[in-house]
Amino acid sequence: MHRHAPIALFLLLVHAALAGAAPLPLSPYVTGLSAPTEIVNAGDGSGRLFVLEKSGRLRVVKNGALLATPMLDIESLVMNGDERGLLGLAFHPRFATTRYLYVNYTRVPDGATVVERYTVPVETPDVADPDSVQPLLVIAQPYANHNGGAVRFGRDGYLYVGMGDGGSGNDPQNRAQDPQNLLGKILRLDVDGGTPYAIPPGNMFASANDGRREIWAMGVRNPWRLTFDARNGDLFIGDVGQDQREEVDFAAFGTAPPNFGWRVMEGTRCTTLGGGPPCNAPAYTLPVAEYTHDDGCSVTGGEIYFGGAVAGSGARYLFADFCSGKTWTISAPPSGAAKVEVGTTGFNASSFGRDEWGEVYLADLGGGRVMRLGAATTPGTVPVVEFYRAAVDHYFVTVDPLEVAGLDNGTKGGWARTGLGFRAWTSAVDGAIAICRFYLPPGYGDSHFFSADPAECARVQAEHPPFVLESTAAMFLKSPDPSSGACADPQTQPVYRVWNRRPDTNHRYTTSAAVRDQMVAAGGVAEGYGPNAVAMCAPR
Repeated sequence: MHRHAPIALFLLLVHAALAGAAPLPLSPYVTGLSAPTEIVNAGDGSGRLFVLEKSGRLRVVKNGALLATPMLDIESLVMNGDERGLLGLAFHPRFATTRYLYVNYTRVPDGATVVERYTVPVETPDVADPDSVQPLLVIAQPYANHNGGAVRFGRDGYLYVGMGDGGSGNDPQNRAQDPQNLLGKILRLDVDGGTPYAIPPGNMFASANDGRREIWAMGVRNPWRLTFDARNGDLFIGDVGQDQREEVDFAAFGTAPPNFGWRVMEGTRCTTLGGGPPCNAPAYTLPVAEYTHDDGCSVTGGEIYFGGAVAGSGARYLFADFCSGKTWTISAPPSGAAKVEVGTTGFNASSFGRDEWGEVYLADLGGGRVMRLGAATTPGTVPVVEFYRAAVDHYFVTVDPLEVAGLDNGTKGGWARTGLGFRAWTSAVDGAIAICRFYLPPGYGDSHFFSADPAECARVQAEHPPFVLESTAAMFLKSPDPSSGACADPQTQPVYRVWNRRPDTNHRYTTSAAVRDQMVAAGGVAEGYGPNAVAMCAPR
């Protein structure tokens, strides 16, 4: 996992770094874990989060609660200690139908890296079948450190595996630049094309004579975390450095297989160790961000973040240092990758993760917690995510995680997150009522309409037969006072509905009075109750 040092030293480093540092806005999400190393969602619409425990257990978080029974317990197979353990998890892109998950761990008794597949039966959706194991890779590890550990599926449907250089220090056998060695590489496997896998076209070496055909990229030291941008398939890599530089590497989707330079280079620094093309040779792909050990000692690769809890706007790659807790964002190339410090974690962040709505979480290795980025939210609620389609100047909101995924990855075409939105209850609790959702077909706007008023829902259905009632309970919110428009519950906030008043009808749903007023000034109509035109009340 990360560079080995006593935990007491890590804590001293964190406390020293925190003196005068601004804390990252975090709120507790799950406690009671043992050394969490990974946070993943399954992309199956269930809304669950999955957390690895270093000792060898895969835990399930359902509706914000940690289930007592692990999805998978392979503690007896896992060599756990220092940088070894259960390190990586990925769900098949079509997990809802294949039921496959993949894990990366160091095995008993020799510490070799193992990548295996397990099946989760439909009959037991929260528990995998331990007898369904299908080994994919077993790779000998010459030393105890630099095991890598990341497993992730890319936009191309292939499984990417991050392999460290085998350990010790300074890659003494130069494995990262050795094309016949799988260590110090990022591997790419077609797990659907053969048993246990096939070699995807476009990997770095066309034949076994040139190098190992599993290799997609080379020249990495300890790629602890891989992160794919769901919007375009671009890859960010948090690669842990030697003793001077930590780096974030980047590869745009469809790019030629890169060589990131280790051990000839540590970030942009020439090491003088040799073993490959000369330092700064065109053959090397330089990092998009790096920092020295004045700011930490071990990079924890992060996640793509769209929200407003930290400085900046639009999609940013968020990452941290394991030792100092310092946290930064960068924008994806080619828009520029200037590194912006946004706060400190206050703990040893072993991993970042995202849920199906795009909310970002951090794993606290020593504290056994998962922390959510942003202020605490009302229990029993989920995000309402807003998207914008510039080509038609339309807005859309949804709580459906499968719709969110389709809009993020372009399946539904042309939509981008605004970074705004609100929250909704998942059921009719504490006075929340079902919100109806209509689709207005082409000719009527090719857009969607929501209402918290059952009478309005019935009237729209009766008066506009072409409108398609897609759901009578698309989400759950509360109704404002019909006379004043006030939200009686102090734990709620107003939601305004603004009609664009154009032939291509579209409504925007926002908690911002300023956005409402801007749209009205541009010719829109605020539709709601009371002088402020409040349409619904959402949980804070």
